[in-house]
Amino acid sequence: PVSEILDTRTKSLLNVANCKGYVLSNQIVSSVMAQVAEEKDINIVLSELFSSEGSETYIRPVEKFVDLDEEDTMSFWDVALKARQYREVVVGYKPADLDFADAAELIINPPNKSVPRRWKKGDKIVTFSLED
Repeated sequence: PVSEILDTRTKSLLNVANCKGYVLSNQIVSSVMAQVAEEKDINIVLSELFSSEGSETYIRPVEKFVDLDEEDTMSFWDVALKARQYREVVVGYKPADLDFADAAELIINPPNKSVPRRWKKGDKIVTFSLED
């Protein structure tokens, strides 16, 4: 179960109840409002991400964007460029040797995007797309 916490002071109660899933909804809303107040154009991006009609998140096999038989070493930017041909925006990846149970370790907005990486079968690419 996922709990909604409205007051950050009650967050400590989750440890007592052994609750692993929670959402700090007020904190999310105030963070969004602060971002929009600082940069009005971010509202367009956030509306696209959070609306029911907007983009959806997909976890794609790396083979959709990278031909591993011909070229398995390329940078994150190179993979993102190939994904644009499918009208998708790459936001991160999951290495093959990382279990989905360790989802916190998904690499979203990775550092050193221009550094070449050796991609392998089983790697996953996290994308935003309007349609499947």
